[in-house]
Amino acid sequence: MRSKNSYRPQNQHPDGLVQSRKQVAEQHYQQVRVTVLAMLRRGMKPHEITVPAVAKEARVSVATVYRRTDLFTLVQKANSTIQRRQAEHIYQKTIQQLQEDLKKAQADAEYYQKEAQLAKLGERSPNQEVTQLKKMILALQRQIVYLEELLAHCRCNVQGNHSSV
Repeated sequence: MRSKNSYRPQNQHPDGLVQSRKQVAEQHYQQVRVTVLAMLRRGMKPHEITVPAVAKEARVSVATVYRRTDLFTLVQKANSTIQRRQAEHIYQKTIQQLQEDLKKAQADAEYYQKEAQLAKLGERSPNQEVTQLKKMILALQRQIVYLEELLAHCRCNVQGNHSSV
């Protein structure tokens, strides 16, 4: 005798559950796609096409649209001014600032290393200045390591150019 709940996706074999989730995902994709197209055909202005408006009309949750990149991209194509999350913009600025700071610190370290080399060659004055420059180099190298760690631990989904790191 079968339970009345035996046909629920969570009670199915794992393959059935996976298939069920794929069907739901495809259904959500089609609902959002059709809704965005309908909004555009009705002549809605791009700034009126927002994630909450699309989610409400498509009868999916706002969280689903934000969570799934493919759904969010559909909405973003209609309204290019929206961002996935407000914090994403802040993270992008933070990453850019950290990258700029890192480049500056690397340039400063390189400059002071050259200064130290010149001092060693005798083109500059006494040991006191050499010692001071070595201390500055060490401080800058520590700053570079710190900035690289900050960049490495940044947990936002921003595609950036990290070739200089």
